[in-house]
Amino acid sequence: MLERQPGAAISVFMLIGMMGLLAACSSVPAELSYSPESDLIPYSHTLVTNPQLIGKPVRWSGLIANTRILANTTEIEVVYLNLRSNGLPEQQEQSPGRFLVKVAGFLDPQLYAPGRSISVLGQLQQSQTGHIGGHEYIFPVLRAEQYRLWPKQKEIEIRYVHDPLDDLMWTRPR
Repeated sequence: MLERQPGAAISVFMLIGMMGLLAACSSVPAELSYSPESDLIPYSHTLVTNPQLIGKPVRWSGLIANTRILANTTEIEVVYLNLRSNGLPEQQEQSPGRFLVKVAGFLDPQLYAPGRSISVLGQLQQSQTGHIGGHEYIFPVLRAEQYRLWPKQKEIEIRYVHDPLDDLMWTRPR
């Protein structure tokens, strides 16, 4: 007959709980989830020359560069940034390019403002020629099915000021 170890049940429950917490921390929000994930088309600017991908699912993210209100849609120009495991754009200094998001209806440009982070789940559409300043640019376009405007990130600068008396306090007398 097997003997029960005291605390074994508690250990199993703690392990299951920790696994659940880790899974929750590393998953995208429900509105951005897609199954199977392997069907999602990764961002590549070469998509603009591949018409076979029109209608395929994508989940992209980045920083809003511009928001334009059209007759029945809102068009958001986004600087692409890689997705973190939680769906939030990863802040980085380089981007492989930009893309356009078409959203049915009106989204307020004051809220969907330049510099805000956004993640979008949608379908790839026909690419579109536009301009970034005076430069002509071919944008991959996606029709948004779901999207998430992320809360503004507050950056906190932490500075350590060395206390000169600290060295005197921690030195041993000779």
